[in-house]
Formats: sequence, structure tokens, C-alpha cells
Amino acid sequence: MDKTHRYGVKLKKSSVNSFYRGVAYLIDWYAATMFAGIPIVLIGSIVNHTTSVSQDLSKIPAPYNILVALLAIVFYLGYFVILELYVYKGQTFGKRIMKLKVVKNDESDVDFKTILMREGLGIMIVEGYIANSSSYLRQLIQIVTGIPIMDMAVYVFGIISAVSILMGMASPSRKMLHDRIANTHIISVTDTEK
Repeated sequence: MDKTHRYGVKLKKSSVNSFYRGVAYLIDWYAATMFAGIPIVLIGSIVNHTTSVSQDLSKIPAPYNILVALLAIVFYLGYFVILELYVYKGQTFGKRIMKLKVVKNDESDVDFKTILMREGLGIMIVEGYIANSSSYLRQLIQIVTGIPIMDMAVYVFGIISAVSILMGMASPSRKMLHDRIANTHIISVTDTEK
């Protein structure tokens, strides 16, 4: 059902259940984190000569820690790009299981730029808390600059992420900050099949 905002903008009410979106997110968070962990496990265990692996990239000697951080970010983003662009068209494992799909605002399929705007800029950089890749990015910045940003960043990005989640729950369109940045929204696949 459409609702007209006081400024004349039509707001489309989303039929996507917040619980389903949350479950899809948890599945994808776990899968993408595991995928991003591949370079951390491989390079970290080879360089440190141990099978004990930590997500604390400062425990990997330089310059390998920089390489690991960059690869972890690429692997994390690769999870979304590969699945949403080439395998399932707008779906990741979590979205597919929960019968959800990410599309552009005009209902067309997402493209490479849209996925990078949504996952890279929106989730990893702006929200900066709800994805493990955000931690790798902050660690990379700390390693390169020497500025201890980890503690402060957790609070700042935690607040931004909380605001984004509340926006998604409160708005009729269920759009979070990353959806607004990338001009996307989540649809129910069962709705599109009717």
C-alpha cells in the first residue's frame, strides 16, 4: 500500500518481514565472515607457523597484516558480488533461504556499482559495525596510520548502526542507511512470483 508523505513523496510500504530480514542478515554475516576469514587463516597460519588464528590482524607481522586486511575485505565484498551478481541475481545464501531479494529502487536487478555502494560504502564504511569487514578496514587504517582508532570507532559506528536498524524498523519502506545510500530495497521473492 502506498502512503503519501507530507512533501508529496510516495512511500511504498514494504511487505518484507523484519524478522526474515534479520535471519537472512545473520546467515549472510556468518557466511561472509567465514569467506573473509580464508586469507586470515591461510596467510596467518603460514606466517605465524601456527594453527591458532585470530581476527586481530596486529598479531600478523607487517607487511603481511596489510595484505591480509586487504584480502579479507575483498573476500568479504566478493561474497556479495559473486552471489548477488552472478549466482542468484540479488540474493545471497541468507536472502535465498528467507525468500528475499535486493533490488534497485526501480525494481531492476542490482549491478556491480550498486552492490559496492550498498555493502562497501553503506554497510562497511558508513554503518561500520554490523559487518566484520568494517573491523578489518579499521584495523588496516590503524596499522597503516598508527592511530589507535579501534575503541572509539566501535562506539561511533555502533551508534550509527543502531540508528540504521531503527530507521529500517520504523520506516514503511524498511530501508536502512545502506539501502538509502545505494538506492536499493529488499523485496519478498514470493510477492514477485504472484
